[in-house]
Amino acid sequence: MSYIRLEKDSDGIVELIFDQPGKAVNTMGADYEVAMKQALVDIKAMIADGSVTGVYVRSGKPGQFFAGGDITEMLAMDLDMPAEEKARMYSALMDVKAPLRELETLGVPVAVGMNGPALGGGFEIALSCHYRVAVKGIQVGLPEAMIGLMPGAGGVVRLTRLIGMQESIGLISQGKRLKAEKALEAGIVDELVDSEEELAAKAKAWIKANPEAVQVWDKADYQMPGGDANSKDQGVQGLMFFGPSNVMAQTKGLMPAQQAIFACIVDSARVDFDTAQAIEGRYFLKLLTDQVARNMMMAFFVQMEALNKGASRPDGIDKTVVKKLGILGAGQMGAGIAVAASKAGIDVVLKDISQENADKGLAYAAASFKKQRRVTEEQATEYLARIQATADYADLAGCDLVIEAVFENRDVKAAVTKETEAVVGPDCIFASNTSALPITELAEASGRADNFIGMHFFSPAEKMPLVEIIRGDKTSDRALAVAFDISQKLGKTPIVVNDGPGFFTTRTIATTISQGAEMLEQGLNPVLIESAARDNGSPVGTLAAIDEISQETAYKNGQQLKADAEAQGKPMADNAASRVVDRMVNEFGRKGKIHGGGYYEYPEGGKKRIWSGLKEAFAPNGYTEIPYQDIKDRLVFCQSLEAVRAMEEGVITSVADANIGSIMGIGFPAQTGGALQAINAYGLKAFVERAQYLHQQYGDVFAVPELLIEKAEKGELFL
Repeated sequence: MSYIRLEKDSDGIVELIFDQPGKAVNTMGADYEVAMKQALVDIKAMIADGSVTGVYVRSGKPGQFFAGGDITEMLAMDLDMPAEEKARMYSALMDVKAPLRELETLGVPVAVGMNGPALGGGFEIALSCHYRVAVKGIQVGLPEAMIGLMPGAGGVVRLTRLIGMQESIGLISQGKRLKAEKALEAGIVDELVDSEEELAAKAKAWIKANPEAVQVWDKADYQMPGGDANSKDQGVQGLMFFGPSNVMAQTKGLMPAQQAIFACIVDSARVDFDTAQAIEGRYFLKLLTDQVARNMMMAFFVQMEALNKGASRPDGIDKTVVKKLGILGAGQMGAGIAVAASKAGIDVVLKDISQENADKGLAYAAASFKKQRRVTEEQATEYLARIQATADYADLAGCDLVIEAVFENRDVKAAVTKETEAVVGPDCIFASNTSALPITELAEASGRADNFIGMHFFSPAEKMPLVEIIRGDKTSDRALAVAFDISQKLGKTPIVVNDGPGFFTTRTIATTISQGAEMLEQGLNPVLIESAARDNGSPVGTLAAIDEISQETAYKNGQQLKADAEAQGKPMADNAASRVVDRMVNEFGRKGKIHGGGYYEYPEGGKKRIWSGLKEAFAPNGYTEIPYQDIKDRLVFCQSLEAVRAMEEGVITSVADANIGSIMGIGFPAQTGGALQAINAYGLKAFVERAQYLHQQYGDVFAVPELLIEKAEKGELFL
């Protein structure tokens, strides 16, 4: 067997070694199924000969234990398979479970040594062993919920029996990945070692000391921790009574994986182990053929993995290391970038117009570290020491990269560009953190346009996971590579787009913000507008989003865009968004959350609520009514259609960048898989028909781009 090797040592311990040919990590696909079945046949034969004292499970790949299921195989499955095919699939799934059950009931002790990440199927294998040893610092867990699935090889059943319903619900439904040290505390790992070399010794020592070992759930006196589903314990009864409604409230019914996980844990805790395995198999198969799971697998596994591996990074350029980073502007954005950079081990020069302003940025960083639970006082001191707050341009000398995070004003940005280039070296990359101003035009202030690039961070920069990198007409591959590498170093996912008004994320989210304003101006109930956004799966309502940004900021940005357009002889057409923001700021003095209130009121010590003055301002004669589904679709269709236009115009060239950028950057509903995958899932022809209806009813923002019409006619997906 090439996938699994069996090697017996002089003490009679058989090493079961996973080493999938041609793969960097071991995965649980068709090759695994065949190899694992045969391995158990061979081990049983060796045990029958009386020469086996135990089994030690390990990986043959240095630093890598076992990843999980083969997502490529899962994505190839038909979502609408006939009943007989589903029956065959269920039978095959139960066949995958069988060898792990055989492994834990061999009659000899079984230990596992995890030398690297043990996630998903890899940790399900570990759970089927009697004793789990891990190298310190590795990650373990069952993260399937993060891609719309659940464990399907016994993970739900075993973890529930190991730590109880309450604890397993939290770990599995949230897809938590635990460091080995935390896993030890949680009781799902038994022993830690400092290095890979120590694994075998510790695991084999345990095997020798525990010849009668069995799984805890196979003992005659076994009782589930905290009580099983038949328990009369009030805590258990409360969990089962309130749990389903809590799951629905948290997921809005949009995440079937969390619902299935809760139901499976409770149902499997009512019955014997083998019946529980069958229950888990049925729930897993249901999710495997669910469109939401397909969406999330595409986005958060396939496309995210491609981005993280550098699919959008230029080829042929060595990985760059930024040792000294300059940041212009010590406001919330600049200080937030400084926080992320200092934690990543980069020396930072945080410059503002005055020392007082720069020190405020340093104070923001100090407060940020204090809020972070995982940052110790000692670490916070170390991170802060890497940030130099200054008002002197000369301190930027020696920077490998400078990120400008000043006001969205062309003149200010041009001035700091020139001042910076006067003191930094010729190879220093200059990045403008702008959400909308064209990079090619901003680069006109630079004497080194090939070194000029856009890096659009999202606020708060120390927390938000995305960076939108914008390539200007003259931006070099080297500048793009440096921007890409520093983004990853900061722990961000970078997407790469070409220059254009609003780039990708800003122009896309602007459509849904405009729809919110337009519906408000048309007299729709703002409660319905906000509810529709949340029911779609957006993290916040479209009106609440502007409150967070602030109406004043939106107003100033709009004025800048208007001035830019007029300067270019392209006067901007009047629109609902600008009219509504104008009235909110200038007529009502409602400038946003930071200013005390905008579309919402923010009572001290209470929950935010819609500002009572909205009805009088926009619907004095009573609310206008349209179908609720139309409200929901207006808020998402406009974004997907704009994403297609951005691709049609060449602003964005990668479907992965569009999907991940829309979810992680602007809060597009995650269960859809992103702005373009949402069209795939809806069905291109059906999406076109629905968009045409919306166009007829609600305006040109819903006009269908030619690219979408062509793909619908050809039956092509956005891939």
